[in-house]
Amino acid sequence: MKKYFLFTIILFAFCFKVNAQRHEIGGSLGVPNIIGDIGKTGYIQAIPDDIKNGLPFSIGALYRFNFNNRQGVRLNLVYNRVYFNDKYAAEDYRYKRGLHGKNDIFEASILFEYNFFDINNEQKSASSPYIFGGIAAVGSRDPKYTIDNVERKDSQGNPLPPAYPNDFDTFLTTKNSSAFSWGIPFGIGYKIKFNYNWNLSFEIGARYTATDNLDFSAEQTSKFTTNIDPALVSSPLYEGGIDQEIERRKSAIIGEHQTGNLFKSNDWYVVTGINLTYSFGRPPCFCD
Repeated sequence: MKKYFLFTIILFAFCFKVNAQRHEIGGSLGVPNIIGDIGKTGYIQAIPDDIKNGLPFSIGALYRFNFNNRQGVRLNLVYNRVYFNDKYAAEDYRYKRGLHGKNDIFEASILFEYNFFDINNEQKSASSPYIFGGIAAVGSRDPKYTIDNVERKDSQGNPLPPAYPNDFDTFLTTKNSSAFSWGIPFGIGYKIKFNYNWNLSFEIGARYTATDNLDFSAEQTSKFTTNIDPALVSSPLYEGGIDQEIERRKSAIIGEHQTGNLFKSNDWYVVTGINLTYSFGRPPCFCD
């Protein structure tokens, strides 16, 4: 009994060691589409609606470690360029609204994969559908805004003191910054193994995120800074209407950037694409 127990431990350790030598590295390429408060709400969109304003794409690198014939874990590093445009929305209110934009989404994820058929063996060719799911860190562009209220000037650049409360200019400037959140990726795919070491996968993966601002539709008021020209503050009209006009314009600008449902429903994005990997190392050891 003791000999059998010792043999089992040695065999398990050997299998674990050999398993650790089964690796895959490669890359991914696909088309991402965002599901948010601006633009089209279709879940799967492998062909972009319009590439004249920019081509959405997803590109990444991956590493896969196979535990056995059917199970493995995958590490992804992915960059996504997404576009959203109300012009292609089915909803009438979105189409009439006409908002559009783009964002850059960075994803680092760890995924568990399950293949329905044996595919991680040393056979020359094989294929299998598979499912995957995991957790991801998500980074994206997150702009900050400055609202400048300044005295108007004539053609020679000389200041023109306001003659009435709304007789001044307001400018909005945008500065890029980043925001980080988390997501839950999951999906399905079909994997084809060929020439012993190569694997080609076709997959559709959805990403639920913990943010509602991938399309910049739920900007928080705290992200807007208001600057007021000292000449306006010193004007006799400042407390007679200029101050109220400044607040009205500020509210209007912020309202234009809060077209979503303000964090009541978070954004999703879906990536439809392919993965190509090369496997190396000894095959996994399978112990019954």
